[in-house]
This record gives sequence, C-alpha cells and structure tokens, in this order.
Amino acid sequence: MRFLFTTLQYVESDFYGRVGAELARHGDEVVHLSYSRRAAGKLRRRGWEAECLPDLMGALALDQSAVAREAERIERDYDLAALTDVYRTDWACDARPQGWCAERTVRHFLAIERLFDRARPDVVVPEVGSETMRTVAHLVGISRRIPVLFLFYTIFPRPLRLYVDRMEGPIVDDSDLRELAEDERAEVEDFIAGFVGRDRPIREYRRVPIGPRRARVLARHLLVRALWDRDNDYLRPLRWLRAQPLERIRARAVRRLYDAIPTDRPFVYFPLHVVDDYKIKRLVPHLADQASIVDHIAAALPDGHDLVIKEHPMSIGRNPATLLRRLRRAPNVRLVEPRTSSHALISRSRAVAVISSTVGLEGLLHAKPVLTIGRPFYSGLGVTLDVTSPHELAEAVPALLELRPDRERILRFLGAAMRRGHPGAPALVDRSAANAATLAESLHRAGRRERYPPEVSLRA
Repeated sequence: MRFLFTTLQYVESDFYGRVGAELARHGDEVVHLSYSRRAAGKLRRRGWEAECLPDLMGALALDQSAVAREAERIERDYDLAALTDVYRTDWACDARPQGWCAERTVRHFLAIERLFDRARPDVVVPEVGSETMRTVAHLVGISRRIPVLFLFYTIFPRPLRLYVDRMEGPIVDDSDLRELAEDERAEVEDFIAGFVGRDRPIREYRRVPIGPRRARVLARHLLVRALWDRDNDYLRPLRWLRAQPLERIRARAVRRLYDAIPTDRPFVYFPLHVVDDYKIKRLVPHLADQASIVDHIAAALPDGHDLVIKEHPMSIGRNPATLLRRLRRAPNVRLVEPRTSSHALISRSRAVAVISSTVGLEGLLHAKPVLTIGRPFYSGLGVTLDVTSPHELAEAVPALLELRPDRERILRFLGAAMRRGHPGAPALVDRSAANAATLAESLHRAGRRERYPPEVSLRA
C-alpha cells in the first residue's frame, strides 16, 4: 500500500516522517509532500521519497491566460462554485490580492495533480487544517476515488477518530446505539468516572514563555527562512516574534475583564472556540461571529439566568480586549477566567451550549442537556438538541432548559463511540516515537480496510 502525507514543515513533517518509517516496517510505501524545502530535504536524506510543493509549483510555466483557463477547468472538474472556496480559509492569503491567491491556488492544483499521477498513492493523509495544500490534496484524492484519511483526536481511551473523505458527520450510526453488555457498561462508567475525576483539559493551556528555548526556536526559524525556505508562506519568524510579547501583554491586560462564576443564579455554559479554528473557517463559516451567537443565547435565556462563557485554552492571550468586551456586553453574560475548570462549570450549569466543542461531549458525561449549533460528531444521535443557525436559538434555548437527558441512551452512544475509536493521536497532540508507531499501525489497518472491502468502512 502506498501512502501520501501532505505536511507543512518542521515538527509536523518530522513526525509524519517517523510515522512513514513505521509504515514501511509494515511493508507499506510512503511519499511525502511538504511545503518546506528544508523539511523535504531532511526526509530525502533519511531515504524517503519527498517533494517540496513550492518547487513543484515554481516549475510550472504559466502565463495569465493559462492561469485563467486552468481556473475554469478546476472549478468545473472539482464542482467548485468558485476558486475562492479553496483558498478563503488559508491565512497565507490574508491581505493578498485576489489574483495572487488565484494563481497560487491553480499552481497548487496542477502540482498536486501531477504528483498524484507520478506517485499513484493508494491512501492520502493530508492532516486537518485550513491551508490550501490540505484542501487541494483532499479534493484531488476524492476525485480519483483514493481514500483520504482525516485524523481527529477525541477524549476516549482509544482517542483517534478516523474519517474517510470528509471531515464531518456522526462518529457512529443510530443503529450502533445498542444495549450494552455488563462488561461494556462497566467500561463506559469507568471511563466517565476517570475522565471527570482527572478534571484536565484535553489541550494544554496556551503559554508563551520567554527564555533560551524560545530564542533558539526563533534563531532556527530565521536560519531556515534565510537559507532554504524564502518562499515558504507559512514560515514567518518576524510575525511569530511580534506575536509572542503581544500575547503575554494581552493575557495580563484582559484579566480585569473576567467575572466570578455565578453562585446565586442558574446559568448555561458556552465555551468559546479558537477564532481561527479550521472547523469554524472551513465547515461552519456562518458561525464565525461567536459574539453574535453569545448575544442570541443570552437574549433567549429566561429572566434570572446567566450565560457563562470561557476562552479556549489555546486562545489565552490571542483574543483582543475589544472582542472580549463585546462578548460580555449583555448584562447576563459572565466571562470567567480561562483556566477555570470546565468540569466544574458543567457540573454547576443548567445546560451546555456549543458550536462543535468537545465540551459538549464532556457535558454528556455529566448527563447535562447539550445544545449544538455546528454539527459536531456527537450530534444527530438523540443525545443532544441540535440546530444549525443562530436564528433558531430563540426557540432552542428555552427547550434546552426543559430537556431531560436520557442517560441510558448517552451510555449507549458513548459505548458505540468508544468501540469506533483507534489507538494513536495526530502530531498536534503527541509527537513521541511511541505514538508514531501506534498511529502507523492504525493507519496501516485503516488503509487496508479502505482498499480491500468488504470489511466495515470507516467512512463517516
């Protein structure tokens, strides 16, 4: 079996290089496509087949008329309303002219199509994200009926959630929510007790330490940019350098905006997403204005009820004070300190409302009423109240407060979801050698399952 990994650079490319080495132990072949010339060179020196995407794009001879023709062809062949649908979420295109973004996207398609022609992969692993190369690899893969594996991290004991060809959809089917055997029920109950008892976020709180390690990272970025990756749109060390002290200053400055947790009024808990989360940008862009969603929920609450909101652990220091002030402008909205325990908030809340946050899943562990707006993987299965638009919240929020969760159905859902999980985790969560080996085993099994039916498909 032949795997194609698309990675940006640096740590990600290095980790999936190690995953590829483990796949080779299973008899698989691996091709790497990296946006970093430095990363691709390191992979080649280790003996792996690796290409640098900017080199492939730069080798294309295209004038403006050819770009226009190819853009029309791409929109037609890939059933795109417009080429902007591909690059609109890529921060490398922020503040860039439309013509520059369009040509860059066309070059992505042509270079990746030619790589597919030459490499002939059986499985594509683009990782999840908003970058153009990931989106294009996904589109080219599914257009050629090549399984595209997306790696997601969950809270379950086997935490890898593998989806094929798309990034959304329920983790299980309704028919999977069957009656639990005694040992299965005990396993689910033990998982709930252990996860809630640990009371830790699944992502570490964002920290911006200033010290020798950061200085070494900056020096490395500057050196790589100067010697190898001058045309790497994702390696911007000066931007990274400016952001670090600003985040520290901002994190301190906004502390005065945090409120105490309400003790004398019932509340609904709404966790905020990372503002540039790919799930928001790519899958539910109509929900990007979280301040508007907060206003809708707060306005729909009965008198005497509060809405408690909390920043994502990875957003600490990244949210401007103007945004936080706007979020808490309604009199019944309380913005609490971002390191406040989510489990404590869930336990004390009347209900939980989310776009697609894992906090909604954690709310189910507490058997709380959960409202979803952004179609997370645990929605649509009879354990949550689901809407798809902020305009539905005026009716949905009162209904949420009247909802009485069916704990037996929640247990059956959790059991089914746990059975669907796989060992391993994406690079963003665990870059250890042990995880590389574990993840490779799961990818090898999944690749064979997709290539050689009729085994049960992983398709979402």
